[in-house]
Amino acid sequence: MMRNKKNTIAKLLAEEDIFVIHKQMETAYFDVKNRELGLPIWKENAINDVEEELMVCHEIGHALETPLSMLEDATIRKIEHSVVNVLEDARIEKKVKNKYLGTVRIFNAGYDSLIKKDFFGTSGKDLSSFNLIDRINLFFKGNTDVVFSDEEKVWVDRTAKTETPDEVLNLAEELIAWMSENPESMGNPDESSESGEAGEAGNGKSDKSDSTGKGESGKTGEEEGKENDISKNVSESDDDINDDNSTTNSSGDDSDDDNTGTNADKKELKVPDTKDVVEGGKGGEGAASTPNITAETDSKFGKSITDARDMNAENVDYVRINNIDLDQVVVPYKKVIEDNENYYKKDMFFIKTRFEVEELKKSSKKTVAYMVKEFEMKKSADAYARAAVSKTGSLDMGKLHTYKYNEDLFKKVTTLPGATNHGLVMCLDWSGSMADNLNGTLSQLFNLIWFCRRTNIPFEVFAFSDVYSKYNKVEIQREAGAFELRNFAMMNFFSSKMTTDEEMKMMHYLWMIANQWGYRDWANNGYPQRASAAYQLGGTPLNEAILAMMNIVPKFKKESGVQKVHSIFLTDGAGSSLATKNEWMLDTKKESPTFGEHFLGYSALSGKAMIIDPLTNKTIENNAAVYTRGIYVTPALLELLKNRVPEMNVVGFFVAGSGRHGKVKADTLRYSVDGWNSKYNGDVEIMKALSDLKKNNVFVSKSKGYDEYYILPGAAQLNVEEFEMSDELVGASKAKLKTAFAKSSAGRISSRPLLNKFIAMVA
Repeated sequence: MMRNKKNTIAKLLAEEDIFVIHKQMETAYFDVKNRELGLPIWKENAINDVEEELMVCHEIGHALETPLSMLEDATIRKIEHSVVNVLEDARIEKKVKNKYLGTVRIFNAGYDSLIKKDFFGTSGKDLSSFNLIDRINLFFKGNTDVVFSDEEKVWVDRTAKTETPDEVLNLAEELIAWMSENPESMGNPDESSESGEAGEAGNGKSDKSDSTGKGESGKTGEEEGKENDISKNVSESDDDINDDNSTTNSSGDDSDDDNTGTNADKKELKVPDTKDVVEGGKGGEGAASTPNITAETDSKFGKSITDARDMNAENVDYVRINNIDLDQVVVPYKKVIEDNENYYKKDMFFIKTRFEVEELKKSSKKTVAYMVKEFEMKKSADAYARAAVSKTGSLDMGKLHTYKYNEDLFKKVTTLPGATNHGLVMCLDWSGSMADNLNGTLSQLFNLIWFCRRTNIPFEVFAFSDVYSKYNKVEIQREAGAFELRNFAMMNFFSSKMTTDEEMKMMHYLWMIANQWGYRDWANNGYPQRASAAYQLGGTPLNEAILAMMNIVPKFKKESGVQKVHSIFLTDGAGSSLATKNEWMLDTKKESPTFGEHFLGYSALSGKAMIIDPLTNKTIENNAAVYTRGIYVTPALLELLKNRVPEMNVVGFFVAGSGRHGKVKADTLRYSVDGWNSKYNGDVEIMKALSDLKKNNVFVSKSKGYDEYYILPGAAQLNVEEFEMSDELVGASKAKLKTAFAKSSAGRISSRPLLNKFIAMVA
């Protein structure tokens, strides 16, 4: 709960949907490239809530203010990173405090707690022994007892007034150069105070000072007043950092002057002439030649953070679901029709397959009409069952004469629950292993479409493929922090928006594609025409299709106005793996022309993984060690899909039969049943599944992710069948005719498991 609270606070402060993660890392950080805020996994009681809140607010400052190029520029200019970090921290924390006044308390309390825990390495040490950049760091972290000489106060004042990243870099460069020429600013880090002379040992505060003007114990009141006058500019310019009710004191003009270092500015602030040493810092001497000038307190803080980490905690990978651009991946049905219309020759094979589809529609007409009637009856019966009868409070004058023996004299009203509009979005597997099952699958699909037409149920049917993208310009946009995806396409085969003519054309072309593998009358009609390259069968980007559905379904629901969506996935195997994620990497090969530049690469997921939907802020924990098998990531993606669309039913149909005969093997069922749900284990359940498939043409399983999961046979067993009355029944008894009719109806329904189960869901 506390972690979720911090995540929400971070997103609100950052004013964007940043990526908040908790995993094994060296320190809290904000990745300005990935827009990612990282928090380590802490040892128990090592970091309290206010300290972690401080880290969140601090890193949010980087999210809002620190550009990606800043540290890269520092590297190019050879500026010590710890110095840049100290000065940039002061700048961004000032910005956060000024923007969100409530964070002042968090910063003050957090740093006070960290100083008492000696996270900066000040305990038992005289603060005057630290070099200038360390004292600046301690001062802006809330230790106001740090003292500075008159010349040093100028640098403190300039630190308080920095407004831009460029000002920070310039200031860091100048400060390093000045310290290298002023050894008295370097302090003596090895010098420690005697016991009792270090002020409050727990917070590193001290009253001692040196001969540079840092103050001295026992000094006169006149000297103390002089020191207070000298520090006035610093305290005034930093009121915004240490005072809840104050704001920044520098105007835009002042900021520019600070950055350029004009003579007037130098005069006002008594800034020494650093022109030569700054140029040296840029050229090669300067900062690059003084590696000893580092912020030791910054380094010590990093080490303290490392010590507070739970190094034994299980590592966690965080990966976001991809935001699929539908304009990029969806192939409109008009485009599919046009492509195939321009491709196929109008030969004998073309004519024959068209006739086959027309005959299929004609033969299914009666059965579909029967199932429509059954559907309407189920709807009516269900509505009646849910009807509510209530009294109105008005007298029924027709019953008034019965008042002596009847107490029920009031009018009644029957209220029927509001009808729910249903819609269908289906995803069809267009992979190579579907070849022998394609005819049967399409015949099932066609019946489902004809039913939806008769009942005015809006629908969309897509086929997911990784082949289409090879022959057409389909480039999946790579996103930092998200899954690394293969290029794929969602081919929109059918839509309730199609005309009847478009629908028949699409059915015909798909039937021709299916017959490329299933057509066997070669002697009479020649070799069937092969499908165009873009519409050939390929791999199984099921998981990619689920990611696309996260945008497809909400769009469909909005455009169609339906209240409840049924999302159906029909496949004959597991989806491809999603075992890698995209991330920004720095090119470190000096011989490379892109040396020092970031590029979008990918890394393997390992161990425990947290899959996050940035849109809903829903997180699913998953075991990334098995991501090489797509079946293990599919349930997590389905859960996130359902979370995107309330009141959605997600159903899976698995074609288990393989080969030309569609034989269902026990091993296949063991994989699909036991692999998806541990409930089904052992040969007993396998035999039951085989029996159900033989008897009912479908086996109902339970699968994590799907609301319902149906296992179907394959090949010819998927074909729809029409059961006609035998001539032997002519003149038969009424009872015999009734039995024969019942068997015929049952046979017609059982041969259409896809349609039958859909009707049950909708009714």
